[in-house]
Amino acid sequence: MGGTGPIDGRRRQKNVKFKLKNPNTGNKLALKIGDWFSATSITHKAYGTDRTLIRESTATELYRRIHAYPTGLLASPLAYSYFDGIDFGTHTKALFSTAGTVAEIYRNGTFCQLGVIRSDADNPDYLMDDGNPNHILIQPQHAGGIWQNVWSGSDWVVQSPAIKGYDDQDDISKSAPDVQAKCQAILTYMQECIAGTTDVRSTHTKYLRLRDWLDYDILINLTGSFDSMTNNFMFGTWDGVKWGPWPYDLDETAGLVFTIAYDGAWASNIGWVTEKGGKADQDPGFFDVIHRQFRPELRARWRDLRDAGIISIEAITSIINQQVGLINPDLMAQDIALWPLDGTTGAPSWMPLGGKWSVSYVIDWYKARVAWIDQQWGYNG
Repeated sequence: MGGTGPIDGRRRQKNVKFKLKNPNTGNKLALKIGDWFSATSITHKAYGTDRTLIRESTATELYRRIHAYPTGLLASPLAYSYFDGIDFGTHTKALFSTAGTVAEIYRNGTFCQLGVIRSDADNPDYLMDDGNPNHILIQPQHAGGIWQNVWSGSDWVVQSPAIKGYDDQDDISKSAPDVQAKCQAILTYMQECIAGTTDVRSTHTKYLRLRDWLDYDILINLTGSFDSMTNNFMFGTWDGVKWGPWPYDLDETAGLVFTIAYDGAWASNIGWVTEKGGKADQDPGFFDVIHRQFRPELRARWRDLRDAGIISIEAITSIINQQVGLINPDLMAQDIALWPLDGTTGAPSWMPLGGKWSVSYVIDWYKARVAWIDQQWGYNG
């Protein structure tokens, strides 16, 4: 097992990717962790911004509980049954985001750092067959103009289908023109809805998996994720026509916002993340359309999730405690000593402490956030 580089405890933490190989043959090895799909590499995330190591894993587990209610599935039965003839449909644990478990790194018996072993969000986790040209999975890469610009390969990473010779953010107009045409079609539709030249309510059944959009809106607003509208979300289709988003990379949540310091990022101060004119430094674009045009459906979905206890401070605290239970407090103390809480270890000067690196802060933040959304949508239990 080899890492991508040294870990120097005197300078700064590093994210580390371990590539698994047979020491005798050099062939790749696949490792299966718990109920995750097997992978030939392991990513160990250090999370300089979230030193508690619990924010992302809490948010993605919360998403799975939200999105699986009430059917118990994270996608339509057809998306799962696609694989029946290949492997008897043994894809029921597809994560539809990342998952994480806290792990320690040692070198020659010396403790180096705490971090999170995170699943890689590969194609199987989105029920994608990369040999099927209609199984399209893409992700914007800090693409601030996606809600205004024509779809361009330079703004997006195409994860599925497989394209011969493709590198991230390549132009695919010649190598995969059919894939580009389908991506352009959905982006054009969304831009027309943003401009008001197409009515989303009367047309959405043709282009959108609405439940995916509703649950994504709820998750992003509930977690306060400002980095999830022109970056850090996965976008996919299984038929080349109807699309939906999935969350990705949610460590900057629960009061951590790069552009808002101190109490400005408190749960009751940030407003709606997916609403134009709010505090987000990313353009919410089509997410704003969903948030405004499907407000009745969002309120009804919130009520159902609250009534069922899927969203409650007790349920969220339980998820947080599961993540915290993976951490050895003694080693967290050592980690803090090795990596002081300052800008050199990942926390920029405009995101000062303010108590944000503590379990109690995260729990209190979610408690206040649930109460704030209850108030906005008139839920009184």
